Amino acid sequence: MFEQLGHVVYRARRWVLAVAALVVALGATWGTGVFAEMTSSGFEDPASESAKALQRIEDTVGRTGADVVVLYRYRDRPVSDPAFRAAVADHLAGLPRETVVSATTFWSTGRQAPGLVSRDRRSTYAAVRLVGEGDDEIMESYAATEPELREAPAGLDVQLGGAAAISSDITNQVSEDIARAEQLSLPIVLVLLVVIFGGLVAASLPLAIGGLAILGAFLMLRLLTLVTDVSIFSVNIVTMLGLGLAIDYSLFVVSRFREERRVPGATTESALVATMTTAGRTVALSGITVAIALASLLLFPQVFLRSMGFGGMAAVLVAMVGALSVLPALLAVLGHRVDALRLPVHRLVPQRLRRASSDERPGAWWRLAHSVM
Repeated sequence: MFEQLGHVVYRARRWVLAVAALVVALGATWGTGVFAEMTSSGFEDPASESAKALQRIEDTVGRTGADVVVLYRYRDRPVSDPAFRAAVADHLAGLPRETVVSATTFWSTGRQAPGLVSRDRRSTYAAVRLVGEGDDEIMESYAATEPELREAPAGLDVQLGGAAAISSDITNQVSEDIARAEQLSLPIVLVLLVVIFGGLVAASLPLAIGGLAILGAFLMLRLLTLVTDVSIFSVNIVTMLGLGLAIDYSLFVVSRFREERRVPGATTESALVATMTTAGRTVALSGITVAIALASLLLFPQVFLRSMGFGGMAAVLVAMVGALSVLPALLAVLGHRVDALRLPVHRLVPQRLRRASSDERPGAWWRLAHSVM
């Protein structure tokens, strides 16, 4: 099977790379839009008694809770100051009526709700309910209302809380954290790969498969959002597993291919076929095993746990498919040029850690392997 796969990928290498380029383009454009389609809720079991009771209450009397909590403080003045009340009223009056159902304050209750005022009597909050029935509709209303909520009159300090504000902040923070993590990790990984492979071309291949795995997984998650809820927390699993496993699998394949290329009389196709029958089999077994293990998360009723299963399986399967198809196609195109742009990084690696050849004394890795065996 894997021998035949090696021949097929070699002969159709340009078609494989064309399909991969299409997947990357779709993932970078349409797939990355998955962030806006995800939910930051989903921690409850829909079949639990509490969830059923809450749903029955909402079906009978409608939603009663606040979607946004707006905390006010006005120039360190007490809430009894008329200027404080006027500033809050002016701020709430500027909110769009098409997205805000109601806003409850200490003054609108006839000063009968002391819980809306802080102990020092210098802070108060308003409970704002937004238009919408489901999480998606409420978040759309919040996105349209947030600019007005944050734009306060002079002297009025405004801080936002509540389920809608927290969900929005989580989504934005996850997006920023992913970008920051990639900016920090990718250069470090590239340096390590250059040290391992000794060349820029070979070192860039695992990173290319890592990028494909992440974008491909985003594309799969975006498709899943069309039929079910997907939590924002699945993105963390995608970036972690997608990049890590793609690099891991690529190390197996690239290292084996370079070894097979050094065999006397070996051609690019024969080296690729030998690589697929050895390292390719290992990658396939590993990917399928990890994907099956992650599939156990789909048994949980909570959306955020099930979404982690979706994200993990998508990342693993795309990384595996990329390592078994796109990476061999790249190696088939490169051939001996996989060792191009070599750098003298071997000088940075101690002699005892380098791989010993047949006419050298066994090194540290040889002794470690034999001691384990």
